[in-house]
Amino acid sequence: MNIVWDFSDRHVMVTGAAAGIGRATALGFAAAGARVSAVDMNAEALAETAELSDRINGRTCDLADSGAIRSLVEAAVSEQGQVTVLVNNAGVDRRIPFDTQTEEQWRWMLSVNLDHHALLSALIAPGMAEAGGGAIVNMSSTAWMKLAGNLTAYHTAKAGIVGLTRGLARDLGPKGIRSNAIAPGRVVTERVAGEVSDEWVAETQVLQCIPDLIRPSDIADCAMWLASDAARMVTGQCIVVDGGVV
Repeated sequence: MNIVWDFSDRHVMVTGAAAGIGRATALGFAAAGARVSAVDMNAEALAETAELSDRINGRTCDLADSGAIRSLVEAAVSEQGQVTVLVNNAGVDRRIPFDTQTEEQWRWMLSVNLDHHALLSALIAPGMAEAGGGAIVNMSSTAWMKLAGNLTAYHTAKAGIVGLTRGLARDLGPKGIRSNAIAPGRVVTERVAGEVSDEWVAETQVLQCIPDLIRPSDIADCAMWLASDAARMVTGQCIVVDGGVV
């Protein structure tokens, strides 16, 4: 059976869509016919994403600001209809040693990596239910599974996303809303591609069972599958896309 993704007449919101996984995901849904609200606080890079498809509407928002998030949802729904697919992708993997981390830094890291997943889901879920159901895809990471250093706040947030995902699956399932997470491994985004060495590439190929580099489109494909009817009975799961490391 050949599966052709079709999200015609669906409103999809993707956060962190200015580049990398978010941009690839926004473009993937747009190519499948969706109306896409692409969200990021980097207005210039977000505009570049929006220019790549006339089905993408760029929306700037500081996802650490709860008031801005509420305004974002209100405007997006008013202009493009109820969101029935939400991809919570935005996040920051800033390395901060735990023994020197301030309370302000800790709270900021959880705000930009976890809190907005919950708030956006809470604000959008009622509309999803009214529309007959929908899908939430949250972006976790394999970093917290591998004990990488100086990322305790990031680990806490990304592990928390899995807990949030499972809780949403139970609470929202009766309303026809599915909730899943993706835990990417070493993804070669635009930023990473400019920084990696030949040694890093070689190491990655040894660590992975599949000796190939993971691209943003690989994560986007997984997100589209989880949001599609092909995964209609899949919820509460965290799918690892890392080429076979953890």
